[in-house]
Amino acid sequence: MKIPFLAVAALLAAGAASAQVPLFAAKCPSGITADSNTQGQVYVNGKVAKLIKRPDGQITAQSAGVYVDITPRGSEPPRVTSTAKDKSFGECEILSFKAPDGGGGTAARPAAPQRASSSERAGQGQFDARGPVGCAMAAGQPMQPCQAAVARDGGGTATMVVTRPDGRTRFIFFEKGKGMGADLSQADGNMNFRSSKRGDTYLIEAGNERYEIVEAFVFGG
Repeated sequence: MKIPFLAVAALLAAGAASAQVPLFAAKCPSGITADSNTQGQVYVNGKVAKLIKRPDGQITAQSAGVYVDITPRGSEPPRVTSTAKDKSFGECEILSFKAPDGGGGTAARPAAPQRASSSERAGQGQFDARGPVGCAMAAGQPMQPCQAAVARDGGGTATMVVTRPDGRTRFIFFEKGKGMGADLSQADGNMNFRSSKRGDTYLIEAGNERYEIVEAFVFGG
């Protein structure tokens, strides 16, 4: 039996409308981060992403050439994958998840805290501390002070936003005391990221840029 076109369109629209964004935070390959809030927004690398809700229930979050695909699974943590600007694809690790109310299930990981994640708050300009960090924009260039602000989740997990000398910003992500990535893109020319420590100072290489960040700025206290 053939189904009228209008009926098919109605079914697709209903499926798209029913796709709800789960409350989660995830770490993806290439230093990509993704998390959502209770308003149904998804942040990719700390910035609000454009959402595409598909008839099959999958949700795609798009931001600055990065795509994060979210497949809700009810009371279970969602499946999250990412496609970076260089087209590399990978499975994301779910860091936190809160089951929908009345779902009857328990999260595989600790429930998301009431407070928004550090990447979400950094994207909204809500910070826990501000201060200078050392920065250099090219190889061989001496360090100079750059203003920075940090949003912390605690335990060494934080999102730092550094204002570069040209006025643009660089997001740097930390997780459990380790530098994990930065919001690098193909426009930067070099998308390599490295993090090491010298004493209590993080030595960050993000593309051609270098940053020196004291540990206390990340952990607080």
